[in-house]
Amino acid sequence: RAMSAASEVVLDGLPYIDSEYSDPALRKIVDKMVKDEMRTFRPPDYLASMPMPETQSDSVVVRDMFDRKSAPPKMPFDAERYKVVPPKGSDMKEWKAALKRAQTQLEHQSARIVNLELMRRYGSNAWKGYAEYLAEFEEIVSKDLADIKTDVRELNRKRKASQLAVAPSIQNAERRWLEYAYKNNELHLVTLELEKQVKKLRQLAGKQ
Repeated sequence: RAMSAASEVVLDGLPYIDSEYSDPALRKIVDKMVKDEMRTFRPPDYLASMPMPETQSDSVVVRDMFDRKSAPPKMPFDAERYKVVPPKGSDMKEWKAALKRAQTQLEHQSARIVNLELMRRYGSNAWKGYAEYLAEFEEIVSKDLADIKTDVRELNRKRKASQLAVAPSIQNAERRWLEYAYKNNELHLVTLELEKQVKKLRQLAGKQ
């Protein structure tokens, strides 16, 4: 069911009472109507009334990331200084530049060797610690997920109980509405017939 309130569309339903959807033929019709409605339905901004989340954090990494994001753009990374290209000719400046690039590349390779050695000595312990952290985090998240599922089941149980409690009243109201609609239709047909008879009598009276 859809109810219009101001410029919003509030979706509502009674899944524990409305049993018509179990009919395959009716389900097909309803699914088509839903698809047609979704082509034009524009949901409202459900977060418009909520404030923006706080981005402050005690983490040094997070603060550094935001600082770099808000900082003015820097010069692009110069990769030419890491290329070891032999100089052409006998120009002393080119030879000095090539020597400087070679020294830079040598320091870079030395740093890589040191990093690999550090990884060989301490990397396994670091990964073990990180794996333990992930296991603890997974346990916390799994507990939160289990609590949410429990809350959802409890909410659905309450919804079912509340809907089944008012089901007789709703069904009785629906039955009475159908009876009144049927009677109104009969009265409408009788009224049309009487209007025809009145029209004929007026025509006869006019001729006399």
